[in-house]
Amino acid sequence: MIVNILIATIDAGIGKVEKVLLDPRPEIKYIVSHQVTEERFRFVPGALKRSDVAVGQIEGRGLSRNRNNALAMAGGDIALLADDDARYRPEYIAEVLKAFEADRALDVACFKIATPAGEGAYKDYAAESYLLNEESRHYISSLEIAFRLMAVKNRGLQFDERFGLGSQLVCYGEEAVFIHDCIQAGLKVKYIPAYVAEHAAQSTTGTRAQYAAENNIFKGAYDARRYGWLAFPGAVLGALQLWPALKREGKSPLRYLGERLRGAWHIYR
Repeated sequence: MIVNILIATIDAGIGKVEKVLLDPRPEIKYIVSHQVTEERFRFVPGALKRSDVAVGQIEGRGLSRNRNNALAMAGGDIALLADDDARYRPEYIAEVLKAFEADRALDVACFKIATPAGEGAYKDYAAESYLLNEESRHYISSLEIAFRLMAVKNRGLQFDERFGLGSQLVCYGEEAVFIHDCIQAGLKVKYIPAYVAEHAAQSTTGTRAQYAAENNIFKGAYDARRYGWLAFPGAVLGALQLWPALKREGKSPLRYLGERLRGAWHIYR
């Protein structure tokens, strides 16, 4: 099988993609989606002009839009999501192939992210594998996700462009929505405790306060995506249930409610 590493980058980030690439290997192809916001960034470094690398350029912003462009360009067997600051090893790709070869019914796999020597763990990972479902409390990072291309494409699945960095309102969470859609479509989604990429030990969501506006907006939007109009009474009920905790954290319960409703309305409308 062939693994397509789908690399999303924007503007000058195209200059960093070279460091993502391994030496040419028959089982790996690279699909680079390069968003260009100004003409001065419309170039392709010579290091990317390889037979195993395909570069597509699109205008505008939005990480989900960028990933969708990479997905549209990809062909073959397996897709692995990547950014221009991820790093790979041959053994990581071997783990991806091993997982999908061992389970022919597996459609989507969520792996682990390693960190450079001397840094702490990227996140607290479970030691055993398990199937993901609608009730799974599994925080997903995009670099962890690999999937069978045709299983996703045949069901018309894409990243919801209302979510993710560069979107109009909801600045993260496109991975959670994508996995939700995969599960809803009947795909087999499984967590596998094997490393698939390396990235610095950082997490943008981990640095936010629990009830930060962006978290509340995402909660409202995600609920609207999953439950439709029920997200609105759900936001009211949530604010009432969390009232004491919100007050302890110095968060206005009414502001919290307004932020959840804002996220829900953004999706529901």
